[in-house]
Amino acid sequence: MKKETIKRSYLMKITAAMKRSGWSFSAVYEQLCNLEYKAASINKTSWLKHSEKLSRYIYMLKWDAVPRAIAPPFKLFQPGNGKLPFLSWSTLPGFNCPGAGSCWVLTKNKFAGWCYSVKAWRYPAAYLRQLQNTVLEQTPAGRQIIRQELKKELQRPKYRGLDHIPLRLYVDGDFSSLELLRWWLDLAKEFKQLKIYGYSKSLHLFEELARTGYQWPTNYALNGSSGGRYENTGFHNAVKKLPIWRGDFSAVPVSDHTRKLWKAGKLTAAASEEIRGHYPDKKVFICPGLCGSCTSKSHACGDKERFNKTTIVIPLH
Repeated sequence: MKKETIKRSYLMKITAAMKRSGWSFSAVYEQLCNLEYKAASINKTSWLKHSEKLSRYIYMLKWDAVPRAIAPPFKLFQPGNGKLPFLSWSTLPGFNCPGAGSCWVLTKNKFAGWCYSVKAWRYPAAYLRQLQNTVLEQTPAGRQIIRQELKKELQRPKYRGLDHIPLRLYVDGDFSSLELLRWWLDLAKEFKQLKIYGYSKSLHLFEELARTGYQWPTNYALNGSSGGRYENTGFHNAVKKLPIWRGDFSAVPVSDHTRKLWKAGKLTAAASEEIRGHYPDKKVFICPGLCGSCTSKSHACGDKERFNKTTIVIPLH
């Protein structure tokens, strides 16, 4: 007998309902209650436990009853792990990606894109952390909580006194509005010890902000993310001229054989050539897949000096 589970299509459905409401506390709370009921009915205790934690917090936010001293139920900034050794920030993918193209194809709650972020939704804490961060981004009060939690994180002994702390902004999700883009870049100016980098398809927002005469932070490096609706458009060309632009980061289709060699870290000359073959007239750098392992001096995606305007490629996987 097949065990029931919380299906991705169900999460897509309730997330879409939350977005239609503008991520209002009332709608988020309602859908979290629905998730709790669903989890209880099929005896998914982990989903029930984690969704209850977030729904209680959202309920307090709804009534503006959360003292600053109360931390959100899920850690806002991930401190790093074996796959990504840097401090990082995530929100919900797709629903927060206005520039998404082929990576995010959603029809009647059925996902048909290739965005890797939704793979994490098999884990309750991953989905609910992304949801929590998405909701907090929406309001000035929520963004103040984000700032407060970032400040607390940087006061930990491992970061104290450092003037070069990598932060990957949006491992999942993207800048969803002009207001939010400006807020994050202003935050970068405030926390100068952070060396922030990220990948974005929201190129139209960067172009719009540039037209206001905005002064860009020197500690932010932008990588263009392939598969977006603004790729190879006037927006793309305009953003390439900005001082924050590091270069394009492109995912390319390869054979199963080359993909397996790349995953194993055993690329042959022929396999490397297959990857580079997508850009025959450009010098490209092949991402090894494990962040922080690409060079001995720095990570390529965050280095606007050594990898300035260099196209970094990675196999679709």
